[in-house]
Amino acid sequence: MSENFMLSTAAQDVFVILALALTLYVIARNLRAISFAGVSRELGLISIGMLLWGGFHLFHLAFLLLGPLWASEAMMLRWGSLLQTYIRWGVETVATVFFLAGVVRLTLRFGRLMAELDKSASALEQEHRARTTLEAELKAASATRQQAGRQESEFLLGLSHELRTPLNGIIGLGSLLGNTSLDANQRRLLGTLEQSAQTMLARVGAVIELSQLRTGDVEVRAVSFSPAELVRSIIALYAPSAKESGLTLVGEASEASETTMVGDSRLTRQMLSILTSLAIKYSPVGTVTLAVDLDPGADDIVGVTFTVVASELEFPAEVIERVRSDQGSMRGDGGIGLATCWQLAGLMEGNLAIASDRTSGTTIRATLPMRHEV
Repeated sequence: MSENFMLSTAAQDVFVILALALTLYVIARNLRAISFAGVSRELGLISIGMLLWGGFHLFHLAFLLLGPLWASEAMMLRWGSLLQTYIRWGVETVATVFFLAGVVRLTLRFGRLMAELDKSASALEQEHRARTTLEAELKAASATRQQAGRQESEFLLGLSHELRTPLNGIIGLGSLLGNTSLDANQRRLLGTLEQSAQTMLARVGAVIELSQLRTGDVEVRAVSFSPAELVRSIIALYAPSAKESGLTLVGEASEASETTMVGDSRLTRQMLSILTSLAIKYSPVGTVTLAVDLDPGADDIVGVTFTVVASELEFPAEVIERVRSDQGSMRGDGGIGLATCWQLAGLMEGNLAIASDRTSGTTIRATLPMRHEV
């Protein structure tokens, strides 16, 4: 056996051993991914084939390097010929069988995987089309509903304006009639007529306000005002009405609320007026409190919290739930008023919460974001 032949054969063995060792190392490093992919058996068969190949070449390399130390040249030739023919053929045959079996199983596995991927892609595409169709239908339904709501609000707005004119005429004629000579019974009937007309006019005004909010015809305008002064002016406005109803109307303003804030005073006044009038109207007895305080906020934005507390008023739970779920509710004067306040709070990027029970009465809390005047 020539020295050049031995060197070339040994170099071949080293190359094969390193290549197989590197491949097995990569497989071992990715055992978790292989197990997750479900190809452990397939790569196991391939690994056995590579181990047989690598084992043969490692044995052959050891024979070439260590054989001359204990065997003669004739024995080396004889054993080398045996290794290169029968033993190599047997080992490579068995290794090839394992390797090809793993490759075939892996190919079939990938084929099934691709079929499943195609099936999943088809299912996803169908689901995407279905979702796209459903989304388009929902958008169309939403647009139709919004259009119907806008048309309803515009109709109610127009109708309310038409009703307001004759109602003002009735109230005016009633006032003129009150200046004439009437007996006690006629004056009592006239008072009932005027009170009914005023109530009807107030309800028409509430419908107009809510319709304007629903159609987006209300604009938020920021001005400088004092929340405490606003509360005191509302207390002064509704004190006679509360006294007439046998109620005590109280105003509370924290020291922080005395400062000048920037917000929409007109819409805030409108909301507080509705809440105060509702509390007075529906409270049988007790005290109605209108309070204001400031909650520290981020940067220069603070939350101004207005709280209306009616100590003896239990607001019907079904009214609160109905108005909370449908803030455009037109059912009932109380529902219209609360719906308007909810819409106003949302328009000013605030929130409104109502809590009512028999023990503590009704608490309505509106928190509006405002900023300090520069």
